[in-house]
Amino acid sequence: MTEMLAALLGALVGGALSAWVASRQTAKVLKHETDIAAAERREAQRLDEERRRSYAADQLVAALADFRAVARDSPDDTAAFVRVPAVAEVHRERTMRATALMKAGSSHAHALPPQLRERWDALTWMLRFNQSGQPDRSEDLRRRDASDLLNYIEYVRRSLVAVSGDCPMPPHYPAPDARREGNRPWGFEPESAQEPDLTEWHMGSRVVGKVKFSSGETSWYGPNGKVAALPDEPVDAGKPEE
Repeated sequence: MTEMLAALLGALVGGALSAWVASRQTAKVLKHETDIAAAERREAQRLDEERRRSYAADQLVAALADFRAVARDSPDDTAAFVRVPAVAEVHRERTMRATALMKAGSSHAHALPPQLRERWDALTWMLRFNQSGQPDRSEDLRRRDASDLLNYIEYVRRSLVAVSGDCPMPPHYPAPDARREGNRPWGFEPESAQEPDLTEWHMGSRVVGKVKFSSGETSWYGPNGKVAALPDEPVDAGKPEE
């Protein structure tokens, strides 16, 4: 009798132990599968976030090119960007460009990384500032404002391009201070580490956009007008089509 009870007890204990081991193994397998599924979801979310950010950055880069490209020849192409006396057509063109750029920002800037969104918000403020009348502001400061805007746009453009991993993300710099003294444009021969050095770009062709006319002619333009000849070395805006 005792042997039977011992055998029965052993069977029960053995069965319970086997069941416990099996449940532990099952739990480990389920946890492993759950962890894999969670990791796959996180990776899918990360890739989706990267795609959304890259798409938004691409759209804003295109919007910046449209804003900066000069659509036609004029006696003073900088009038399209500076608050100086100009014909009504230039004023309309300037307003339309600013409106289109701000609309693009409203549609896509929310998808940018936080630090880059901060740069875009600063750019939007500068754009609104350049669009405001301010009749008491001197013409020299108005032209400095325009150079500040164009140089800051280039800084933001490089930041946007970096989202896709094509180049390193530029360090963070404070946006231009419209209240500062002097006429030196922001980013031009900077006197401190508080600005990027955009001197070469500022003095170069500054190719920013391609314009196709109704005649079929295609030309590259920068904020200072038509680019007669592209530099030998590649530029960020790309090369003209053959």
